[in-house]
Amino acid sequence: MRSAFSAICVVLAFTQGCGYVGPISPPSPQIPIPVTNLTAVERGNEIQVNFSTPALTTDFLEVKKLSEIELRVGPAESPFDVARWEADSRRYDLPSFPAINPDDPQSVPVSMNIPVSDWQGKRVAVSVRTAVRSGNHFSHWSPPANLEVIEPLQPPQVSAEATRDGYKLTWHEQRPGLQYEILRQTRGEAHPESVGIADKPEFVDSTSQWDVPYTYFVIAKKDAAESLRSQGASVNHRDTFAPTVPQGVTVLAGPDSVELTWTRSPEADLKAYKIYRAVGNSALEPLGDPVNLPTFSDRKVEHGKTYRYAISAIDNKNNESERSTVVEVSF
Repeated sequence: MRSAFSAICVVLAFTQGCGYVGPISPPSPQIPIPVTNLTAVERGNEIQVNFSTPALTTDFLEVKKLSEIELRVGPAESPFDVARWEADSRRYDLPSFPAINPDDPQSVPVSMNIPVSDWQGKRVAVSVRTAVRSGNHFSHWSPPANLEVIEPLQPPQVSAEATRDGYKLTWHEQRPGLQYEILRQTRGEAHPESVGIADKPEFVDSTSQWDVPYTYFVIAKKDAAESLRSQGASVNHRDTFAPTVPQGVTVLAGPDSVELTWTRSPEADLKAYKIYRAVGNSALEPLGDPVNLPTFSDRKVEHGKTYRYAISAIDNKNNESERSTVVEVSF
């Protein structure tokens, strides 16, 4: 009897263990979730493909190692037929396999460059799938990235000049229908930032400042294709541009003074306005100190005389504009 009881215990130990008996879990299929962030852009002479490896399997286990990454390019059709696309596609092997840290498995960014010459003149779909074990254990294909592969766009040849409204960039147009992204980098910046998009081969950077060094770059674009960045056009012009001439000057004779008003100048670096006055037909001469506001009361006037006035604007570099239209009043 004791021997039979011991045999039963041994069987139970191998089949159920010696603790809590829980449900039996099926083995993991070890299939990664699909890649969801694949992008493809034609840049210069290459199609640049970027995506991130999956971090989990379909049953939410961490992906600690990938056994295969299959990247393919093939003709794009609508609607997208995976089987037909896969049969007509071409496989591209990654130059290096991404390394995943098994102690801290994370999604890893992957990049791949494909020659434009392989697909120029065709509309293509790019997709990728991965596997963590050998055999037919691939993930589903990623959503395809579609693009029209065109003749490569060349980097624009950019020149820059200082104008009153800011630095003006110009370049030759390669072909009709292009857009251009303008990048600007200044001292202390690690990377250039985008400052605008142009539909024609010129651009005025109205946000630039004088006495600040800049380097400009331009990228030509058409749909999902773009050129490499142009060579930099470096500028550093000191402020020699005067503010715009004050507009809308009006004059009114009051009981004891002549009142002047005008439209506020739009320049951000405006410092003051200078008042010019003439009595009768005499020459205009500066009247008192410059004023900060677009209004002035002239109290040094005498009844029975005629006065003429003009206004100029001065910026922080003491650049002075031309004088406004002369206004006249009899006091």
